[in-house]
Amino acid sequence: MSQDPLAYLDPDTADAALIPAEEQARLNAEFDLQYFAPWHRSTPHHTPELASWGFRKYGGNPGYGKDGKPNPPDWTRGLAENARLADYAKTTFPAITVKRIDFRHLPTRRSHSHYPAVAETGDPFDNIQASAAPAGMPVLVTLVSRDRKWFLTETNHLLGWVPSTDIAAVDPEFMKTWENGRYVAIVRDKAPVSEGDAVLYRAPLGSIFSKISEEKDRIWIWAAVRDAQGKALLRKASVSRESAMDKPLPFTRRHVARLAGEMAGEPYGWGGLEGKRDCSGMIRDLFTPFGLWLPRNSSEQAVAGRYIGLGNLAPAEKEALIVRKGVPWRTLLWTPGHIMLYIGTHKNRPLIFHNFWSIKTRDADGTRGRVVVGRAAVTTLQPGSELANLDRPRADRLFSLEGMVLLGEPPVDAANPEGKP
Repeated sequence: MSQDPLAYLDPDTADAALIPAEEQARLNAEFDLQYFAPWHRSTPHHTPELASWGFRKYGGNPGYGKDGKPNPPDWTRGLAENARLADYAKTTFPAITVKRIDFRHLPTRRSHSHYPAVAETGDPFDNIQASAAPAGMPVLVTLVSRDRKWFLTETNHLLGWVPSTDIAAVDPEFMKTWENGRYVAIVRDKAPVSEGDAVLYRAPLGSIFSKISEEKDRIWIWAAVRDAQGKALLRKASVSRESAMDKPLPFTRRHVARLAGEMAGEPYGWGGLEGKRDCSGMIRDLFTPFGLWLPRNSSEQAVAGRYIGLGNLAPAEKEALIVRKGVPWRTLLWTPGHIMLYIGTHKNRPLIFHNFWSIKTRDADGTRGRVVVGRAAVTTLQPGSELANLDRPRADRLFSLEGMVLLGEPPVDAANPEGKP
């Protein structure tokens, strides 16, 4: 199958608006409120229970590091002492990311796996990795570690420990300049953001920057750098016109497909590890330029619009309902632990675009294994169906499919926000 998402566009509907322009404008305004919210509060959005979750989760389960060796039995004890959780939210301050950063469940770079074999297989999984965020994102610092090397930091959709050198404190003048109501979204993955002839960093698709002005071939934006005292300084930077567009982009199938094409074939990365994306990270970045605010994980994204339950249907009934009610390029399909974008049909069967790690297999003797895909791809809901040793039904996305969600539409019923039967 072609891995170019543009190949699956219907030319008759490719440039039609997926939702009315006035509704997209309203959703975009809501996005901006969520995005900048950390700068406009002095108390955390996330609870103390969430702030301490990682220490409870892994305190009695040290697991294995990336080298395959056991983590020390008391490895979280020292981390907890350094974290000073009793001081959570006693002092907060607004800040901004000055590079792409990892959000960690614990203030450490050491990884955690339940299995030592991860070191041998090269699996891109680390339980301590919460998520990642691009440069230029508003955040609120809610706790400073004892050694001042880690900040517990939050957005409206993320909470985690980040290295203190990766963010910078902002003052009211900085925030006023940055939050100017004119924003551009990066639409080319890993687009160079330059100050003069120097490249400050490469911004992933879905990054947002405050716009200054534009020329024939360049768009001028504000970038943030960190001074020696940890304060944010404004820098006039630029991106190529091909790399950025005014936010929100017109919400059409062609624009969604073009952005998907930027990420097609991209390697899988759990929680944004190593600058890569997992399933929900890719979906969130894909729809950010259109001003659609999405949560970070797949289960929350699954109810970020009008939810239609599929779990009680037979596989053929699921496919028929998706084709009948799903809107290509703005419909998400959800199985527990995984989220996918419905992009249309191939031979009357639903097609999806998603970033996933592997396909489950089972040999004749019952030995379970997998075929590693590890990238963003266009597939059916039954990837690997041609494999003789496919582990059915465990490997069948259609079999495990629980629901679909129409983005840009409110929940069916306020009393039943998930729309579940």
